[in-house]
Parts: sequence; structure tokens; C-alpha cells
Amino acid sequence: MLLLDSNECVGYINSVSPQGGYIYNLGTITVIMDEQLLERLGLTKGEIKVYLALNKLGESTVGPIGKESGVSKSKIYDILDRLIEKGLAGHISKNGTKHFTANDPHMILEYAEKQKEELELTKEKLSLNLLPQLLLQRKTATTQSVAELYEGFKGLKAVRDELMRTLNPGDELLIQGAPKIANEKWEGWLLGFHKEREERKVGMRIIYNSDAKKYGAIRKKWKLTKVRYMTNDLSSPNWIDVYPGAVLFGMILKEPIAFVVRDKELAKSFRAYFEIMWKNSKQ
Repeated sequence: MLLLDSNECVGYINSVSPQGGYIYNLGTITVIMDEQLLERLGLTKGEIKVYLALNKLGESTVGPIGKESGVSKSKIYDILDRLIEKGLAGHISKNGTKHFTANDPHMILEYAEKQKEELELTKEKLSLNLLPQLLLQRKTATTQSVAELYEGFKGLKAVRDELMRTLNPGDELLIQGAPKIANEKWEGWLLGFHKEREERKVGMRIIYNSDAKKYGAIRKKWKLTKVRYMTNDLSSPNWIDVYPGAVLFGMILKEPIAFVVRDKELAKSFRAYFEIMWKNSKQ
């Protein structure tokens, strides 16, 4: 009996289990999983088809490989050369005809390790060479991007960590309306963020929502941190970070959103607004 899932056949029902469920032959699903894993290693779809065909056929000439993989003969040789270069295939000549074979599957792990090493080397080169140039170009651009939107926790964390690096010893970070829910969701990251801030000798004044006194009490123990609380009728699920040259608006929706405006004059006006809120908040 054929089992269909949407437009694709995913297996065959071989028998019925004693409990009334079906036992499937899910070979097609296994192939799909293999292809996805190999794609993540950076192999092209053509390379994957040819590699899997080689692995199934064993030693073979181009004709059967093309038939099994569905790849045209005009592309087969180029793909085989790339697989050989990557250490995933090999060949021998018999009577003037090349016979190809997939190398031991463990070579995939070796190839993955090589990719990892190359990625680390690329990351190092980016950090030492390209990143400083990009940052310099960003600073000297005549028409800089003023407003930026970051979605999701990774985006929020990335921009907040980046803004942290703009702070110098003696600077002060101002946070208004720090909500309890942010601490409940990300307390581990926030503690690490503020540990780095204190190590950089950057001060902070923070106005928490009134229901977050538990977290405010932790911050009060830090040397360069002052804490106050908003009145009960002014609680909010959102907050504002004020940096010397930028303002971050944090919003906790289903997925967090950070809206950043890089403008010194705007930051200056929000500092003035913060001072009003600081005077009217509770200790």
C-alpha cells in the first residue's frame, strides 16, 4: 500500500503492527535527510546526487553513475573532479576507461573538519582585516544609516553588545522602564552584559518597573550602578537604553524587537527626559 504525504510519496506500508499502527519503509525520507546534511557541508545538489549514486553503485563508470544520479553526462566529469578534490571520491583506470568510486564515508567527517578549520581561518581574517575596514568605512560615510531595526533575541543581543563597545570608561548608560519580563527571559545574558559594563568602568542608572524590585536589588549591589523604580501606574513591557550617541528602543512582543537610532542630538534629548523621570521615580 502506498503512503502519500502532500505531493510526494514518502514510503510504503509493509505491515500492520499488533497495536494497530502501520510499519513503514521510509527510504525516501532517509535520502532527503542525507541530502540536507550534505548541503549544510556546502556540497551542491549535483555533487550530492553523484556522491550518493557512487556510494550506492560502488566502483562504476560514468554511464551508470549518470543514470543512477540523474545528472547529465556533460556535467558528470566536472562534478566527479570536484568530489575527488574534496576527498570524497577516487578513480582508477582499467583498459583506458576511468572507474570511479565513493571514498570511505568517514571521509565526510574529515571534510567537515576541514571546512570547520577553513571557517575559523576566515573568521580570524575577517576580525583582523575586513571588520576594522568596514567599521572605519561606516564611521566616515557621508550619509550614514540613522535608524536600524533588529528582530529576535539574537538581533537584540548583537546590537546591544555592539553598543556596549561604544562606551568608554567614565561613560554612563541610562535605562528607562526596565521590565520584569526581560529579566525573567534573559537574566543570564543581562548579568553577563552588566558584568562586562562594570569591568569597562561604565556607570549605569536604571529605572525599573515597580514589579521588578527583585532584579533591581541585585543591581544595587554593583559599584557603578544606581537603581530606582517607576510608580505603579507607569509600568511598561518596553524599555529605552540611552547611549552617548544612540538610543535603543526595546519591545518585548512574541519575538523581541530593537529599534536603534544613532543620533547624538536625539540621545542628548532623551538624557534630559531621563533626568526628569529619575527625579520622579522611587528609590
